[in-house]
Amino acid sequence: MIEQKEQSTLKRLGDNFASLVVLQGINYLVPLIVFPYLVRVLGIDGFGLYSFIFYVIWIGVVISDFGFDLTATKLISIHINNSDKIDEIFSSVLIIKTFLSLLFLTFLMLLILTIDRFSQNYELYYLGFGFIVGQIIFPVWFFQGIEKMRYITVLNAISKIIFTLLIFVFVKSIDDLYLVFLFNALGAIVAGSLALYIALNKFHVSLKPQNIQTLKYYFMDGWYVFTSRVAVEFYTSANIILLGLFVNNTLLGYFSIVEKIIRALGNILEPITRATYPYLNKVYKNSKKLFYKRNEQLFFLILAIMLPLAWVVNYFGSDILRLISGEEPHTIMIELLSIFSFLLIFYQYGSQFTNILVTLNETKLLNKIVVIAVVINFIIAPPIIYFYGVIGFAWLGVGISFFIAFTKGYFVFNKFKSRDT
Repeated sequence: MIEQKEQSTLKRLGDNFASLVVLQGINYLVPLIVFPYLVRVLGIDGFGLYSFIFYVIWIGVVISDFGFDLTATKLISIHINNSDKIDEIFSSVLIIKTFLSLLFLTFLMLLILTIDRFSQNYELYYLGFGFIVGQIIFPVWFFQGIEKMRYITVLNAISKIIFTLLIFVFVKSIDDLYLVFLFNALGAIVAGSLALYIALNKFHVSLKPQNIQTLKYYFMDGWYVFTSRVAVEFYTSANIILLGLFVNNTLLGYFSIVEKIIRALGNILEPITRATYPYLNKVYKNSKKLFYKRNEQLFFLILAIMLPLAWVVNYFGSDILRLISGEEPHTIMIELLSIFSFLLIFYQYGSQFTNILVTLNETKLLNKIVVIAVVINFIIAPPIIYFYGVIGFAWLGVGISFFIAFTKGYFVFNKFKSRDT
């Protein structure tokens, strides 16, 4: 019986991992096709503008997500056999996400009304908001919690295919930038609608009104993860926005191109951390010793893959940039990619250590680490940009990211040392 159970667990993990590998493959394939195309048809300036607006919208995605991909996934996996509890979690999460998205929309409208940098292209922000809507109605956290990742894979593939085909057919110049945001929103809304339909009909989840106390419980349960996630975005995505307020679109374009390359490569192992997260939550409940052992194995697997990858990116930086842009890269871009290649060594540890701390119910500690780093980042960033430009800003980003990963790792290591076996 135990052997059959282990085989069933391995089969489920294998299926989930395979689904997420395919999903990650799609997520890589689409940028590999669309990203260079957009750089060429929009130009460096146009791509810089696109990146600025995209990351403003992405902040809205992070705010409305509220860290539910961790907290709701955990709750769904724990209560998987309790249909009433699943309905309560599902309904509460969607209500909270909708409310937060409307708050972000209100804030965005205020920015458009008061700041020239935003009002100049106000229609693009409103088109981009459609992408947030699509992310809200796509319950990724639900499918992760019930360990049915193949639905995420198929539906994301639909979204990406719609987006990619429309981009190549209709986007031909900087004048078509609005179509990029429109098509991105359409792809997300179509995929989100299908995902919501499947959750409600195939898995028989019911949307029900929830009282204030219930909503408050799920809001507070996700609070520290949420503030940590927002803080993380304030030293990653929001750094693009911050830089865009100080430099022209050309320099912003250089920085954005390199940042996208590093982000794509840095997430190459995301299928592993995502697929193992629900499984490790269950392992922790049954055997802390096994939980620590599995995480140690994951740690060394990440290192074995990412360390050589960082070297490859550093050594072949100019070739990678030439392949993306279709032209000889500017020396600033080459230097930026060389600096950011160091991020790859510890990029994925941020996710692994975050997952561990959430499982250990150390979300308050997680929050403190990230918030301290963000405060440091925002105090230092303006003078760094002023005196040292984008190169200095890149080194600051690497330093802050290392500080966060190292500090999380320090506390995780101490937890491992004092583990209760």
